[in-house]
Amino acid sequence: MTGPIVFIGDSITEQWGFHRAATFAAHDLIPRGGSGQTARWITMRFRRDLEETGARGVHLLCGVNDIGRNEGFFVPADEIARTIAGMLDEARAMGVTAWVGSIMPAARIPWNPEVPDAPSMIAAVNAWLRAHAQAHGATYIDYHSVLADKSGGLRRSYGTDGLHLSRAGYAAIEPLMLSALGRVAPGAGADAAAAPAHGAAQRRVAGLAAVLAAVAARVRRNR
Repeated sequence: MTGPIVFIGDSITEQWGFHRAATFAAHDLIPRGGSGQTARWITMRFRRDLEETGARGVHLLCGVNDIGRNEGFFVPADEIARTIAGMLDEARAMGVTAWVGSIMPAARIPWNPEVPDAPSMIAAVNAWLRAHAQAHGATYIDYHSVLADKSGGLRRSYGTDGLHLSRAGYAAIEPLMLSALGRVAPGAGADAAAAPAHGAAQRRVAGLAAVLAAVAARVRRNR
């Protein structure tokens, strides 16, 4: 789709907009991340973020802070999924195209070691989102499968603390994200996806160089 797309979420989204600012600027993406926010907290600003940005598309990515018990209590996976689904329903009612990202992999919750078996909770929410996203007017994007190791944790090369992504982690999922949003063709490389204007400029320079080379060749032949 054309027009701005707002990214609403927690610290994963906040850091995405910071570490990959060039990608966001190049593709008209607006980061609205809030560090530490649960899905329930995000519902309180969801409509405001859409209205303030004027975006006709929304990328929603949240839920791990609910699993991490950031509000001080256990939240079942099905309740987390229902909260996210409620925001997707709201987007559809507003005529806003929606994408929902899978929760990123994590072997544990770094700030709350009392949370047992984080991979299972993450898998349960992601399974629900995958199965029901379309019914709630959204497209599901499976970042988890790109980033996870065999045990369901985050690959070390893609993270900073076992949950938050490094620059390499964000770079690894950007082609999938941009393709899902229709910003690049499926299978495009990360570099081409991140800087389409730069690629166009390179093509123009290459074309000009070819013309100049042809002119120079004709001059040499006519001497």
